[in-house]
Amino acid sequence: MWKAFVFGVLVAGAVGPIALLIFGTGARQGFAAGAFAGLGAALADLLYALVAFSAGAVLLPLLAAHEKAIGVASALLLVGLGAWMLARLFAARQAPPPARPAAHSLLPTFGLTLVNPMTLVVFAGFVPQLPVAGSLPAAAGLAAALASGSAAVGVTFGVSGAAIGKSLPGERARRTVSAASAAGILAFGIYGLVTVP
Repeated sequence: MWKAFVFGVLVAGAVGPIALLIFGTGARQGFAAGAFAGLGAALADLLYALVAFSAGAVLLPLLAAHEKAIGVASALLLVGLGAWMLARLFAARQAPPPARPAAHSLLPTFGLTLVNPMTLVVFAGFVPQLPVAGSLPAAAGLAAALASGSAAVGVTFGVSGAAIGKSLPGERARRTVSAASAAGILAFGIYGLVTVP
């Protein structure tokens, strides 16, 4: 069980586009939104973990066989998300966007984590090292432990982003942090497109 928890920490702790998205959400929208963004990523990791612990030896290699197509699609998605975030920040100079409930930040990170090629590759690579669940309840328990580790790190990213955003003097500084996060996501997407095998 502890191995699954540690693996969840390692998966979520990898600094990539999802971590930047969670951090930027916290910096831009505050503590609650950052925490929900982290939980969204953990929920996606929970679904991957359920597959990995129940039928990972069969299903994850099949997904890995389509790694190129998944990589291109998710890279394009990251490019689109980064560009949209930057455009939204620019538009917000003229008129601030309406406030959204914090829970609305859960679904974007959930969806992006599911299609993030880094998530797929990491799970596919670690399946042989993960403990094998002998039953569905055991698989669910291991998946919950992994998701708990992922949630701990994801929420920490979101809350850290919120703390930095709150400590910065003025809206312009907070917007700069959000713009840096958006630019990082865009850069990950472009890099993904350039390096697709």
